Amino acid sequence: MVSHYINAFGYTTIFLILFCGIVGIPAPEESFLIILGMFIAKGQLLLYSSTIYACLGVIVGMLVAYALGRYAGVPFFSKYGKYVGLTEPKLKAAREKFHKHGKWTILFGLFVPGLRQISPYLAGISHYPFLLYVCFSVIGGIVWVLSFLLLGYFVGDQVHISIIVGGAILFFVVYVILQLRKKRSTRFKGSDHS
Repeated sequence: MVSHYINAFGYTTIFLILFCGIVGIPAPEESFLIILGMFIAKGQLLLYSSTIYACLGVIVGMLVAYALGRYAGVPFFSKYGKYVGLTEPKLKAAREKFHKHGKWTILFGLFVPGLRQISPYLAGISHYPFLLYVCFSVIGGIVWVLSFLLLGYFVGDQVHISIIVGGAILFFVVYVILQLRKKRSTRFKGSDHS
């Protein structure tokens, strides 16, 4: 499906999907980037063009969300925030917290689903300095895009191996958790008798 849309509409598809994901319109951002990396590995897409359009989609999305937060967010939450439990004191506390941790939130927030969509709006609502926001957004956006593109690129032909390794790790983790629960329940039963 991805290749169909890219063939039909070109690399603009990459831009639009990532832009939508960042501004909060549901889109599968990480999995989409991994799939792009796989297509690049197979020579179906160009690395340079895919990276440029992906980075632009993310960065433009972050800038649009920032602008919406800055110019529409405060009036919106002042009027309707009470209906969703976001009162003025809570909004003020969120702004203060964002100013304290904003740099790290902008740089690495893209790696956390949910935070990825909320942080640009919160930066705008908080009136986070625009030039700093742009710098951190560009750096964070490029790192995030390249991380998932390269993951798809290097894992692309190894998907079956990745599934086996991932399944083995998951099995091991579940096994350890079950064993720990079993020991804990045995210990509690023993303490009940004493």
